[in-house]
Amino acid sequence: MKQTAMDSDVLFLPHEIIRNILKRLPVKSLIRFQCVCKDWKNLMQNPSFIVDHLQQSSHQNPSLLLECKRINIPLPWRLYLLDSGLQVRRVQNSPSNNSSRNAGIVGSCNGLLCLEIHDFNQSPHPLSLWNPATTAVRHVPRTITDFCDFYNCVTGFGFSPIVNDYKIVRTYAVFYDVVTKVEVFSLNRGTWKAIDIGNLKGVRLNSETVTANGAIFWSGVKLVREKKEGEDNIGLQEDEDYIEEAEDKVDVIVSFDIAKEVFTVIPRPNLDWDADVMLTVYENKLAILCDIWGDEDEIPDMIYLWVLDEGTCASGDTWSWTKRYTSSPLSCTLDSMAIWRNEIVCKPDSEEHDDKGRRNVLCMMNLTTNEVKRSVISYCDSILRIYNYVESLVSVGNNYIEES
Repeated sequence: MKQTAMDSDVLFLPHEIIRNILKRLPVKSLIRFQCVCKDWKNLMQNPSFIVDHLQQSSHQNPSLLLECKRINIPLPWRLYLLDSGLQVRRVQNSPSNNSSRNAGIVGSCNGLLCLEIHDFNQSPHPLSLWNPATTAVRHVPRTITDFCDFYNCVTGFGFSPIVNDYKIVRTYAVFYDVVTKVEVFSLNRGTWKAIDIGNLKGVRLNSETVTANGAIFWSGVKLVREKKEGEDNIGLQEDEDYIEEAEDKVDVIVSFDIAKEVFTVIPRPNLDWDADVMLTVYENKLAILCDIWGDEDEIPDMIYLWVLDEGTCASGDTWSWTKRYTSSPLSCTLDSMAIWRNEIVCKPDSEEHDDKGRRNVLCMMNLTTNEVKRSVISYCDSILRIYNYVESLVSVGNNYIEES
């Protein structure tokens, strides 16, 4: 490559080469390099550069966040980062560092975390958006609903590239945890608004969620009651008698289209009745990890992966599930927790100890070769949940559109 010398005899690199180098660097370095010159600072705040860096980071160093609990400690919440080299480090400067508060992760998306801050003086608990890489925090305003009128609250978080917006969804329940009201917070607007519950009539949601391809997903249960002769359609959210008389419960998955702000109820695949089910994402599609607890004498423990192939993640009228993976018989009981780098990340059901005491072990089950590798995770408390994570420059206050 021919180098060009400027009048000052300082070697000059074309802008595109500088950009190509910088987008490969970790966020911590980029924040320091903003002091080099105004051009570099502007570049690192440029919408298209932030998108490029996110894409590069996603391929170069996808990570896992380990949400952990310390044994016999009143404030248990701790967060650790497991990088692609299986190195673990403690994540510092969380919005819950106040000694009087604890927290939990609602969702992880493009380097942003939605946290529920466990402040027992407020119901529902307040929310924060946090970028651990940049340490930026945005405290989400209180919802417009008076929680005193409700018994339960379930929250979800995700991003839609169609409207280029991050949104938080909160559902409220009165009778038997069935959804009766929904509010949505838009990061672009900076405000909450109430929306119609639509297809959520008669549905109750589990608290854990995943997000993929512009949608947020929950597993849930739909209450079913046969329609009586001459009975009109009644809004279930207003009819406690209907809920009490429900004769059946059907396991379902609920999708929230972030762009359209519409709920869709998706049937689950035909799973084993005693399976332990966890929602996950595989190849940017909604998927289910299914743990089968077998009979010790006849049926071994197994793990299955089901993937939703037809319709889009955000909306669709037809749905087709395909069993994409079946594990070999397992020699010990494993709890599947996430999919990471074409591997199912599992945790042994029982604790392991060595001469130093209790230790954390993760098993990585390769979806192509079926090979299982064990990794001892040092300097980590008891692992509760695992989330996919990637470092990014994405702002908690502004969203970015990739330049054409």
